[in-house]
Formats: sequence, structure tokens, C-alpha cells
Amino acid sequence: MPRAGRRKPVEHIIAVLMLSFGPPACVAPEPAAARNPFVGAWTTAENDSITIQQDTIVQTQPDGHSTALDKNSCRGLFRFGYGTQSRQALTDLIPRQPDLRKKLSELLVEPNYPVARLDCDRGDQTYVLLNDRQLVAIYRDGDIGAIDRLVRR
Repeated sequence: MPRAGRRKPVEHIIAVLMLSFGPPACVAPEPAAARNPFVGAWTTAENDSITIQQDTIVQTQPDGHSTALDKNSCRGLFRFGYGTQSRQALTDLIPRQPDLRKKLSELLVEPNYPVARLDCDRGDQTYVLLNDRQLVAIYRDGDIGAIDRLVRR
């Protein structure tokens, strides 16, 4: 060691670097972003498809024509989000069509489901995640409803 207790410049630099990085065990890794189970391409038996993105839905017809649902295509009224709804709340979406409501009730056997909901102009669409490979889409325009089953592509 040099006189007067002074460290050599190289030792000083190494000590500063070691302190600035800290011990590796103290640094927690960044959590991976949770994967959204809705995001991806889904198709119907009639070969219509939708692509659910994080913030919107793109509808594609069998002829290849695509429409991204957004404020422009929805005449200014556009909302899109994810949540959870009860089986009862989902079947209540189509109260005036008993046959359709019964069919939906037969498809939904769990008490609660993850949903993606889109409000566009005067209609709305609710996508119900049955499992990682299947969705049920509930389409409504006023009092008129329709349902469709989709599978992941």
C-alpha cells in the first residue's frame, strides 16, 4: 500500500465500479408482461376472421377485405376494453331472443368469463374466452343479437 493510506488509481476505479453496480443478487428481474389471451387471429366456421389486438379488432371477410374498428369506422363512438363478466350478465345481453339466449346459456357453463368488449357506433360486440383455443362472439345491434363461435388460428 502506498504511503499515507492512499489507494492506487486502478484500485480506486475498481472499488467505485463495484459499488455502482451493486451485488447482482439484489437486482430483481423485470416481470414479463402478462400475455393477453385474446390477442391473435380467430376464425369462424364460415371462414370469417377477426384479429384481436391490444387496443382494437380487425375484421376480415373471406374475400380478404379487412376493416379495423376504430373511431373513424365507428362514426366517432368507439370503446374497447377487457374485463370479466358473469354467465348471467352475458346471457342477459340478448333478452328478446329466447332461442339464442338458450343456445348461449348452453355454451357458457362457468360462473364467470374473461371478455373483450367493443362498442362501435350503435352496436356492440362481446368476445367471451371459453379457453385458450375458443371464443364466443356476441354481436348486438339494438335489441337484435347474434352469436358466433371462433377458434384460434
